[in-house]
Amino acid sequence: MPGFSIRIKICGLTRIDEARACLEAGSDWIGLNFHPGSSRYVPPARAREIVAALDCPSRIVGLFVDRPVDEVAQLADSLGIRVVQLHGNEPPEDLPALGRFQIIRAFRLGGPDDVRAMGDYLDRARSLGRLPDAVLIDALVPGCVGGTGVLMKQDVLSLIPPLPHLILAGGLDPENVADRIGRARPWMVDVASGVESSPGRKDPAKVAAFIRAARSTERP
Repeated sequence: MPGFSIRIKICGLTRIDEARACLEAGSDWIGLNFHPGSSRYVPPARAREIVAALDCPSRIVGLFVDRPVDEVAQLADSLGIRVVQLHGNEPPEDLPALGRFQIIRAFRLGGPDDVRAMGDYLDRARSLGRLPDAVLIDALVPGCVGGTGVLMKQDVLSLIPPLPHLILAGGLDPENVADRIGRARPWMVDVASGVESSPGRKDPAKVAAFIRAARSTERP
């Protein structure tokens, strides 16, 4: 893969020491999960401690699920976070309202209909003058919004159109990430459960192995 480089995001951090260790190991971004229904949920007060301790807000992503845009903006502004990830069923109309942030829009894909719906969403966003800055694709698991450890089906992955800032998520781990990068050639890979010892607790050895495997796909 000539001229190929990969970016890495480790999501669902809950502790200062593990967040710092992920960045020092080579993760480009880390994610803080503000969805109360998640086992990786970080209350705003704890998130504030993490952001302050790391002192690199540009490398921190705030993940939200179906929250009002005013709430998203208020919390992100209060923390100094400039990248927000919308991981629910947020309408395209939310994007212009959050236009001053970098926006990752996540889509959970289980089949061709979901891929078409993603295309329709992006067409509508384009007509509104505000596309997401990156598109994250995750495996669809009914009743779950992410972090399930389930791989996206290869037949679904093959339907994804070329996207400039594609983030591949869904069941990635140190053993499969290089293969999945080779198949999808994403801009970034996103991992949570694949580098954990338990939900929200990152295993340093797994983090290092994941980053090493992902970087092995890079070519000058």
